[in-house]
Parts: sequence; structure tokens; C-alpha cells
Amino acid sequence: MGPPELDPAPQHWSPDELGRFKVKLADMGQKGGYNPIPWGRLGRAKPAEVAAELINHYGVRCGLETAGEVLRAIRRGELAGGLAEALETYEERCREQRLALCRVREMQARTVGEHFVDRHRAELIQRVCVVDGVLDMLCGTVLDNEQYQSIRLYELMPSWNRVCKDRLYQVLKAKHKFLIEELEGK
Repeated sequence: MGPPELDPAPQHWSPDELGRFKVKLADMGQKGGYNPIPWGRLGRAKPAEVAAELINHYGVRCGLETAGEVLRAIRRGELAGGLAEALETYEERCREQRLALCRVREMQARTVGEHFVDRHRAELIQRVCVVDGVLDMLCGTVLDNEQYQSIRLYELMPSWNRVCKDRLYQVLKAKHKFLIEELEGK
């Protein structure tokens, strides 16, 4: 799946408008931790090359957001809405593909008897947002006080043995009953 189509210079733009877009893009301050695209890569670039530079330099999300900011700055904000829609569509496709990949991995895992916690790790990470109660119940049985204080629960899970994963499963079942029931039904 490629990034959404990005055309910073629609056919009805004049060369001056494309030039203003490129100048403003090169003059952008730091965006999302990235330096601006150097003028040397934009100066003679054609519209498709400018679009490729945006995506390659900033990534899809930040590239589309930056293009929208530039469009608004050069008073072509009416075009920015199309970029927001393209980004939303792209991110939805990415979510669907990640979910499909998780389902494939779950099916593969079931055939080899993988533990529930391993099988549903990605969904547990995404959907168990408040982990304090889970950690409280694991403290003393699975986690020592030092681990409890500095833990990042889901980074430790892959290294746990079956007893620890069973305990986590029981705690999740107590704290997130409906989530676990839903995942067990898959």
C-alpha cells in the first residue's frame, strides 16, 4: 500500500503558485523534528517531484500536514481539505491492514498453542490503556518492587514464562472482563 496521492500543484496552478509553494516549503521551520527540505531539492522540481520530496522527507502524515500548512500560508487553503481527507483514508487503510495482519498472526499462533497473552499482545497494548490496576495486582507475585516502579508492562511480557503470563491473563480477566471475553471469542 503506497501513500495517498499528493499533488501540490494541481493543473490549474500557475508556475508562480508552484514557485510560491516551493519557496514557502523550503522556508518552513522545523516540523515534527525534521529540518525543512533544502531548496536545492525543490528549486527545479516538478510537481510530482515536490510531492515525492514531501513524503520521503517528512513521511506520509507529517508530509501531508506540512503540505496543508504551506497551502494555507500561500492562501490556497481550500486545497488543504483534500489532503486531510487523503491522510484519513490512508490511515484507515493502514489500520485495516494492521488488524488483518494481527488476525493472520493470531490464527498462526493458535495452531502452535501460543499463550493467550502472546497471541493478543498487539490488541492488549492498544486497548488496555490504564495499566495501574493491572500492575498493582501483579506486584509481589510477578513483579518485584523495582520492576513495579519502572515497568513498561508490554515490553516485559515476551520474556515472561507461562506462569507469569497466566497471572497476567487472570489479572486482565479481572480488570478488563469484556475485552478478554471478546478476544476469547475470536
